[in-house]
Amino acid sequence: MQAGDLTARHHIEALQSQGCLKGITLTWPISWAALMKGYRLALAGQTPDQVSACKNQHSAYLQQALEQTRQASSGAQLTIGGATQEPLYTSFSSQVEDEATSQIALYSMGEHWAANLAVGYVDGERDDTHLRFDDTYLAGIVGNWQLGVGAIDRWWGPGWQSSLALSNNARPVPGLWVSRQVPLAPESPWLSWIGPWDLQVIAGQLENDRVVPEARLLGARFVFSPMDSLQIGLTRLAQWGGEGRPQDLDALTNAVIGRDNGQTSGLKKGEDPSNQIAGFDFRLSLTPGDVPTGFYGQFMGEDEAGGLPSKFSSLAGLDMVTAFGNGSQRFFLEATETVAGSWLSERRLNTALEHSTYRSGFRHYGRTMTSTWEGDARVATLGLQQFFRNGVTVALNVSRATLNQSGMIRAVVAEDGAATLQSIQEQDISLAEMRLQHPFVGGELDWLFSASDKALVTTLEKQDKWTVGLKWTRKFEW
Repeated sequence: MQAGDLTARHHIEALQSQGCLKGITLTWPISWAALMKGYRLALAGQTPDQVSACKNQHSAYLQQALEQTRQASSGAQLTIGGATQEPLYTSFSSQVEDEATSQIALYSMGEHWAANLAVGYVDGERDDTHLRFDDTYLAGIVGNWQLGVGAIDRWWGPGWQSSLALSNNARPVPGLWVSRQVPLAPESPWLSWIGPWDLQVIAGQLENDRVVPEARLLGARFVFSPMDSLQIGLTRLAQWGGEGRPQDLDALTNAVIGRDNGQTSGLKKGEDPSNQIAGFDFRLSLTPGDVPTGFYGQFMGEDEAGGLPSKFSSLAGLDMVTAFGNGSQRFFLEATETVAGSWLSERRLNTALEHSTYRSGFRHYGRTMTSTWEGDARVATLGLQQFFRNGVTVALNVSRATLNQSGMIRAVVAEDGAATLQSIQEQDISLAEMRLQHPFVGGELDWLFSASDKALVTTLEKQDKWTVGLKWTRKFEW
């Protein structure tokens, strides 16, 4: 199940909070095998009354989606859409990319493999790479491991509005990956306390038009669930190599072991192999008063101190699920600050997402690979999501943000590179957004309406206060 499917994530998180699903929900994409195994394991340890309570609208959605996936093992998917301007801010929900977008994808799935060949054309003012192969992948299963190659969106973390690790804010990075297929708990009595666990390792290639052309991206994420109600994630990301940078085996080894703090690590000038961020996140799921509720947080550090990350950017939130009327609702309140050292130590402006060598920062084609809010931002978001049983979804978000608190632009845009979307000055804005998804002509139609109280001036141009976008997707099965 792909990152960006808001309806699927809502029902999966609701089942996990209700004790009807064991496993990992903080790392996307998620395999169908992991979801169904987690559902069966949860039911196996319950009383008849508890099993009956788990046969609800959330499990019904999951079963229906699984049947549709099994029946559509091969086919094509067409996507067309557009917007009045490139949408500045993203969330977990997928949206139209730019002023004009289209894609045709051919997909097929077997018992031990899956493939998707996607060819898209996107036209806008900022990113002039019009022909794209984003969302293309080939993956196979070996034992309980998935091996893949391609460019797919990822969401690493518990947030609904943003993530401080990988998110779908930027275009997906093409590369290789290895991940667990089903996050089963260890059988060893010495390790069984870990509970269900998941591991993902990625190695990707960033774009050419950046300060360090063709830099590589390394990433690893380990998530475990020592209690049914608690998930804990550990994440590490690194940029290394690229044109003019050390990229031999020694440099790779130093990057992997974290020996990359220049002369403090015994390295000579110019031998610092990488730009790294690392941190942890969690989600605690409870059902007070039979209302599924989640408390979550995420902290990502920019620098190393004593072998551990430090100077953390921070995110924290609360969400709850209700079942009024014909469907279900999710409410969330999420606060994030992308200033290094924001909540836990001394604040360091012009640090998060930036680097003295990899001066394009933690970005891909100009958009951050992590938070949708860019660096040095402080944001609070209140969200309401309504999921009707007829397939209609409405999501409303209201945010109050202080952007670029330093008022400085540190990122460097290479010649022919895509401009960043950071505000050129410190600016307070209020943002309201509505997303609507509903069936239309055999497919799904996604609407985006966004408005801010002030026009944002980015490094590219002054943005309109209003953004309207539309995307239609339809599958053709055979």
